Amino acid sequence: MAQSPLCKVYGHVYPCGDVLYQALEQAVSGVMGQEEDEPALVREGDMARISFEGLYFPVEDVVQALREHLTPTMQGKLDYLDLEDWRLTRYQLEAGEVHPSSAPLNNVLAFSGH
Repeated sequence: MAQSPLCKVYGHVYPCGDVLYQALEQAVSGVMGQEEDEPALVREGDMARISFEGLYFPVEDVVQALREHLTPTMQGKLDYLDLEDWRLTRYQLEAGEVHPSSAPLNNVLAFSGH
């Protein structure tokens, strides 16, 4: 029986160049999610997508890679849902910077009308 995920991570960044993509690949290397045959990081044209559900995700390493390689023309976001602490942390990517914000999931669900 599979264990319930403790975290879920969804995000994208574009345009994503080779240097940033390689840094993201290194940051997520060894990550194993619920669906072992689906990679946590994929490239779709000039966009990098992150999709993960599992027990552990190296969010600090991914954010560090973004901070080191983000350019002013890149944009996107990274949502980290900590299901154990019931909290959403969003990393908004804009103007070459990473802007984190955090809220309890109950607040997020109430705001979105769920």
